[in-house]
Amino acid sequence: MHNIDSKIARRRLSGNYPLVLIVEDDKLQQKLYKLIANQVQMAPVIVDCCSDAIEEATKSHFDLIFLDLQMPDSDGIQCADRLRLVSRVAENKTPIIAVTAHAMPGDRERCLNAGMDDYLSKPFTLQELKSKITQWSTKQSA
Repeated sequence: MHNIDSKIARRRLSGNYPLVLIVEDDKLQQKLYKLIANQVQMAPVIVDCCSDAIEEATKSHFDLIFLDLQMPDSDGIQCADRLRLVSRVAENKTPIIAVTAHAMPGDRERCLNAGMDDYLSKPFTLQELKSKITQWSTKQSA
């Protein structure tokens, strides 16, 4: 599990960037999210499995959740269901965006029908990611 580093925490406290929970098991993808965080204006908290996502969601209010559909301990649909039961997520109606590298016809609809708010397929561009953050975040981009 990764904690917010002090620079990101200061940014979060100053209200500049939305706090984004990223549930992603691929280490290279995790590094990519960290590298592009400033460019897409987000303060990421990155975890690699659903159980860690549940733990983080019980501790903090997130503005947005990006959820990989394929993880070692749960698929994204099951994890979204579990996250929706976390009071901080439920009370704040935290948007959950499905993210997948295996985009198949009908995947978007399946995710939306399962209660996720949006869908993003990998590989995505910086602009696509930033657009999703801007669209769904409760914070204004700086």
